[in-house]
Amino acid sequence: MKIKLLGLCFLLSGCMMGPNYQPPDPCIPETWMECDPCLAQEVPVAWWQEFNDPLLDCYIKRAACYNNDVLVAAATIFQARAMRTVAASELFPQVNGDLFATRTYFSKNGPLFNITGGAVDTPGLPFQIQVPQIQNIYTALIDVSWELDLFGRIRRGVEAADATIGSAIEQRNGVLTAVFAEVARNYVDLRSAQQRGVLVEQNISLLEDEAALVRKRWEKGLLDRLEVENVEAQVAELKATLPPICAQIYQNIYAISVLTGALPETLLEELSPIGPLPEPPANITCGLRTDLLRRRPDIREAERNLAAATANIGVAVASFFPSLSLIGDIGLQSLDFRRLFQMRSNTWSIGGLSTIPIFQGGNLVGNLRLSEGEAAAAGFTYQQTVLTALKETESALIAYTQDTASTFHLQQAVERYSVLDSLTTDQYEKGLVSLTNVIESERQLTAAQENLLGSETTVLQDIITLYQALGGGWELY
Repeated sequence: MKIKLLGLCFLLSGCMMGPNYQPPDPCIPETWMECDPCLAQEVPVAWWQEFNDPLLDCYIKRAACYNNDVLVAAATIFQARAMRTVAASELFPQVNGDLFATRTYFSKNGPLFNITGGAVDTPGLPFQIQVPQIQNIYTALIDVSWELDLFGRIRRGVEAADATIGSAIEQRNGVLTAVFAEVARNYVDLRSAQQRGVLVEQNISLLEDEAALVRKRWEKGLLDRLEVENVEAQVAELKATLPPICAQIYQNIYAISVLTGALPETLLEELSPIGPLPEPPANITCGLRTDLLRRRPDIREAERNLAAATANIGVAVASFFPSLSLIGDIGLQSLDFRRLFQMRSNTWSIGGLSTIPIFQGGNLVGNLRLSEGEAAAAGFTYQQTVLTALKETESALIAYTQDTASTFHLQQAVERYSVLDSLTTDQYEKGLVSLTNVIESERQLTAAQENLLGSETTVLQDIITLYQALGGGWELY
């Protein structure tokens, strides 16, 4: 009979209340708005290596290991796993050991003490119970309690905890993706600012040469003073653009240092030397649109949050049903400590406890409605996250395409200004034009080169934004 009852309990414990989770399957086209077949190729995981810059690769590796935001996200995973352990512990019997001793002085007018004879006459017993007025009681017990998960409340809680761990992992992956992109952006901005500073200094040098020439011609009475003041003002304005560029260089170095978990000044010596812009990859690949569902950490996190919210509905539904716990204890008890560990001191008890919710004042219904609302919100959040991911990726892709076209035209402009500068220099050597014409053509070439530098920087930033929108990189860590 006991075996049948135990089997029935285990059979009932296989029942789980609430909906079973089904991962969402959003219907989205596989192809991007841009129809280039190359886009469908697999996205590189370590996308920053496509820039062929060892320093950038080094800083991203450092950020993956030492960035404090990443470490905080990793600690969150540790907490989620600990909470899962707590939730799963309810599936097993809870065993506690109790050791205690009491010394009690009983009242002479109480039920256990006979003030007249020192003993209590109890009808039906063949002996008299001797009750000392002062008693020492020594007890050593092992308490066992086990709630049978009849309707899946605990298992649904474990299911929710598992999903929460997944959500925490994806949150860390999202932080990694953002940190990688931030390191790359600051590195590109740093190199761009350094190159821009070089171009500005070249332009200042050319303008100062022109100012010196204009000043000499004015001293000879060949030019009006307005020309002198005009060119001197241009020199001053151009020099005023250098300090903000210098400030940006320092700010980018500070940002990269902090992103790698170091003090702001740590990388000053290493990054202060002027370096070239990273090389853009020859081809950009985006994979398929549907790949975003497995690659984007925010989509994966939203899916795990939906799974956790669905499991919590099961927890709420199970709370409507009775709970059954098996309880018992076994141990030793004696009035004399010296006899505590004798066989005659054995004591035990066994029983069961069933809690049946009858009236909770709407508490259970409210919890269920709350869980259902949270699951609905998680579902809509997932849908919006997918749409946002598609929007960000398509926007980054079109920005990259258009900015690349703009860069192509600016490259042509630089080539034309280079030819113009060469022709002007040749004519100056033949005495056909003045030095002012040569300096002006060189200034135009420098300005075109600065515009091209800005466009190339924008393209690199577009690539970083695109790869961040595509997700990825976190798989390596």
